[in-house]
Amino acid sequence: MGNKLVATSLSEGFYVNANFSVPEVSAAVYTITLRDVTKKVNATEDFNVEMGYSIAAIVPPPPAQLQEGSEIILNVTLTGGKSGTDYYANVTVALPAPLSTEYSRLVTLSTASQTGTASLTIPFPSSEFQPLGSFTNLTGLYSVYFNKTALLASSQFFIGFTDASLYHRGEKVTIRAIGYGANQATEIKITNQETGTDFYTSSVSASSDGIVNAIWTVPNDALIGFYEVNISPQGNAKPIADSQNFTVPGYPVKIRTLNLAGAIVPDILVEAVDQATAKAYSATSEDNGIATLNLEKGIAVLTVYWNEVEVGGASLTVTEESAHDVICSLINLKIVVKDGSGFLVPFVSLNITYSYTTTKDGSSKTENVLGQTDISGTFILNSVLPGIDYKIIASLYRVVFNSGNSTYTDIPAVPTHEIVVLLPNRSLSMRILDYNLQGLPNARLALSEQTSGIFYANSTDLYGTASIEVGFGKYDLRIYKNDILLNATIIEVFNDTQSEIRCVLYNLEVSVLVVDYFGQPIPNVTVDFRGPDQVMRSNKTLSDGTTTFSNVIGGNVWLVAHPNGIENYYEAVTLYVDSPTAVEIGFGKYVLLGSTLVEASLLLVLGIVLSIGVVLAILEFFRRRKANVSANSAKTVQPAN
Repeated sequence: MGNKLVATSLSEGFYVNANFSVPEVSAAVYTITLRDVTKKVNATEDFNVEMGYSIAAIVPPPPAQLQEGSEIILNVTLTGGKSGTDYYANVTVALPAPLSTEYSRLVTLSTASQTGTASLTIPFPSSEFQPLGSFTNLTGLYSVYFNKTALLASSQFFIGFTDASLYHRGEKVTIRAIGYGANQATEIKITNQETGTDFYTSSVSASSDGIVNAIWTVPNDALIGFYEVNISPQGNAKPIADSQNFTVPGYPVKIRTLNLAGAIVPDILVEAVDQATAKAYSATSEDNGIATLNLEKGIAVLTVYWNEVEVGGASLTVTEESAHDVICSLINLKIVVKDGSGFLVPFVSLNITYSYTTTKDGSSKTENVLGQTDISGTFILNSVLPGIDYKIIASLYRVVFNSGNSTYTDIPAVPTHEIVVLLPNRSLSMRILDYNLQGLPNARLALSEQTSGIFYANSTDLYGTASIEVGFGKYDLRIYKNDILLNATIIEVFNDTQSEIRCVLYNLEVSVLVVDYFGQPIPNVTVDFRGPDQVMRSNKTLSDGTTTFSNVIGGNVWLVAHPNGIENYYEAVTLYVDSPTAVEIGFGKYVLLGSTLVEASLLLVLGIVLSIGVVLAILEFFRRRKANVSANSAKTVQPAN
């Protein structure tokens, strides 16, 4: 602004924000220049600085306050003035209502040569104020004005007859009241505004100068709250009676509530009984575990309540603002779900119920909490009562598995108590059948629990049966034979379970018919079979052109037929087999003649040659026949000699 650097900032995108304090300059229109330092470009804007006015009394920092009869220093300030110019201020002080008497004084303010600021301090009361006789002998709110008619500036200050506005127990209250008659008798009375009780009464005579002086020490049983002090004279009264308030505020005392494990506990009611007054104060701990009470100096006995049940307490000696920890007799209840082998079970639904009796009125209450074990199979119920019974209903897939063993008693008062909920084992008996409903021996069984991932493995016996103890749950079951997956299914094991499972891909029969170009069966052909087990099996076709592969494992299979005596020729077929299947493989290039395979193309050529030979033979036959007919006719018509 002008030639003064008032702010620096960084832009965000196309925008820049900056705050600055207006420097001490004379009132005028100034140019604000915004300069882009990188691009070295400027933007300007007019900025109007106007003259400013202020007036205020210099007062002590709270809780100290000005007392009657004090000399007040008024600070009168003007900003934005022209250099070397004198300005005039009419300073007015108004006494407290209802008097509101005004005293005024004209002062001169000379501006500094560079800043345009002029400042002056003047005392009040003073003989410079008119009319004569200004004073500060009244308690109340005084008003001060800078040119009251134009109301350029104004403020207020308070004058009392005590030296402070608040006190703690054991602190001295110094009273100084002015404006009474010489040796005038007065009564000082201090009343608690909440109870209306007169807390202190004393008869005091004014000095020969009409000043009432007294010192009162706030007693150790003073209640927290507001107090009213009144001075009542005998005889002539002051224009405004001496009456004011002060406060016994107490100290902020922060109580942090912790359970036995040292964790913060919110929503704990903290009650503090002031031993000097038997007055009770209360607050509830917030999310950070802290309850804030106002307590005065002395001994306070704390009692803490969880849901109206007393869970602890402490005795404090309050001397100042402070912070304390209070341990509550509350524990963390760690609930762990395990199976019979000790594996942790996650995602188990828990329905927890517990009852207790309140301390204050002896009523019975019941609480219910719903939860679920985490990935580690654990659920923690934070900050609950020891010494009561807990009923924990555990379920998987909405099926309860611990109904006969769900109540847990004798919970000790330890930081963390662990309750183990046992996932019961169930007997699973299975019979694995092949396609023909016969027992499938030596099949490998793999079971994986869908929620916990707990894994079990077993194999069938010679009769296709298997029995295994597994944990309560729902299992993905996979059945293998020679490492080939025969079946995958889901089996629920919520009780002892018996189940028959059919593997329709096992023990199938695949029959193959090999035929020639004309569909004639071809015997003695080698047929190779390869199934999902990648084991090659070979058979030869019988006289009817067929061969059969038994005990086949279904799935994707590959069949190859090789004619005997013919190299580098085969026919291959791939197909998916999931039931007994008949397959026809055609040798489209060959024809079976007797016991020999002849290429169909060669047979076609031979057929064509034979056909041509037959046609030529027939033509020759008719030609010769016609010739014979012609010769016979000639012999018949020859004349006789």
